[in-house]
Amino acid sequence: MIRKCLLLAFFLLLVFFQLPAQKAFQEERTTSEFSYDLAIINGRIIDGTGNPWFRASVGIKDGKIIKIGRIDPSNAKKVIDAKDNIVAPGFIDVHTHVEDIFRSPKSENFIRMGVTSLITGNCGSSAIDVAEFLRGYEKTPLTVNLGTLIGHGSVRAKVMGFDDRRPTTDEQAQMEAIVEKAMKDGALGLSTGLVYLPGTFAKTDEIIALAKVVARYGGIYVSHIRDEGTEVVKSINEAIEIGEKAGIPVEISHFKISSKKLWGQSPVTIGPVKSAREKGLQVTVDQYVYTASSTSLEARLPNWAIAGGREETLKRLADKQMRQKIAQGMKEELEKRGFKDYNFAYVANYLPKPEYNGKSIVEITRLERGKDDLDSQIEQIFEMYEKGGASMVYKVMGEEDVRNILRESFTFWSTAK
Repeated sequence: MIRKCLLLAFFLLLVFFQLPAQKAFQEERTTSEFSYDLAIINGRIIDGTGNPWFRASVGIKDGKIIKIGRIDPSNAKKVIDAKDNIVAPGFIDVHTHVEDIFRSPKSENFIRMGVTSLITGNCGSSAIDVAEFLRGYEKTPLTVNLGTLIGHGSVRAKVMGFDDRRPTTDEQAQMEAIVEKAMKDGALGLSTGLVYLPGTFAKTDEIIALAKVVARYGGIYVSHIRDEGTEVVKSINEAIEIGEKAGIPVEISHFKISSKKLWGQSPVTIGPVKSAREKGLQVTVDQYVYTASSTSLEARLPNWAIAGGREETLKRLADKQMRQKIAQGMKEELEKRGFKDYNFAYVANYLPKPEYNGKSIVEITRLERGKDDLDSQIEQIFEMYEKGGASMVYKVMGEEDVRNILRESFTFWSTAK
C-alpha cells in the first residue's frame, strides 16, 4: 500500500536495465514532426502496480509518457531498442539515511541502481527543521526526488537530551509541537529508532501521542523496532499497537530476526503483521535482501551503559567495576541471542586503523592480543570504542528467514541497513 501511494506521489521516471550505453540509441532523427521525442521499443514492462510484466513500447513527449502499447518507431525522434530487457518506473527507496545528500547531488550510487526517489529521516534520526532541509533543493537541485520523515530520536534529544526517563508534560508538549511543525513543513511521517539513543528510553505512550499528531496530517509511522532478536515479536506488536491507537499506517523497518536461537521462526514474526492487515490496519515491512545488518560498534554495549551519550559511557568504562558489569551484560546478550562470540561482527570502517576494515572482531582480537577468547574480544571492543568507535556489519540473520519475509506481498526492499 505504501509503495503504491509513494509511486503516485513522485514523478514516473524510466530505468533501463542491462542496456549498454553505446548501443542504447539505435536511431536519432532531426525532423521535428514526430509523435514522440523518444520511443522505447521491444521492452518487458513492469509498471509498479504489482501486475505481471507485459511486452510493449513506451512513447515519451515533452518529458512525459503519453503512450504504452504498440508504437511505430518511425514516429519517434529517438528510439531505444530494449531488446526484451525490463523497462520499469524508477524505484523508490523508502529507507535511506541521506541527510547529507546535498553534498552529492548527482546521487549516482542510487541512480545507477535505478532508484529515483528517496525517503530519508529513518530510524528516529532526521533534520529537525524540515522546511529548511527541503529548501536545499533551491540551492542544490538533485537528480532524485526526496522526501523526509521527522525523527523521534532527534526530537527527543533536542527537548530532553539523552536522559533515561519519561518526559514531563511540558517536554511532551514541546516534542508534539516540533512534530506538528515538521508535518506542516512537508514531513511524510514519524520515524523511531527504539534500539538507539535516545529513542530506546521512550515508552510506548510517548510515541503514541506523537503519532496522533502525525495522523492529523495524513502521515505514517515508520519504526526501527525496539528489539530484532529475542524480543522481536513483542517489538513488532508494539509498532502495530502504536499505529492502531494513533489511527496511522505502520511501516516496520529492517524486518528480520537477528537472534540465532530464533532462526527459522519468520512465520511467527510475520504472523502479527498478517493478523493486523486482516483487521484492516495498514501495516507493511521493508527488508534488505541479505543476511547482514549494519550499525555502530556501540550497539554491542547494553543500553544502560550508553545512556547519557558517549562522554558518560567513557566514564563508565574507566571505572573497573562498571567495566566488568558492562562486559557481563554483553556476555549475557550474546548467550540470549545464541552466539558464542563476536565472529559475526565485522568492521566496515575504523579510522584509527583502516587495516581492521573487513575483519571480524575475533580476527582483530587474535591479531592484536595473540588470543581470541571472549573476554579478550570484549576488551578489544572497549578499546575500539574508546578510540572513537567503528561502523560495523553484523551477520546475524538466517537465509531461510530472509527468503520467507521477501515472499510476502506486504514486503518491499530497501538499500539501507
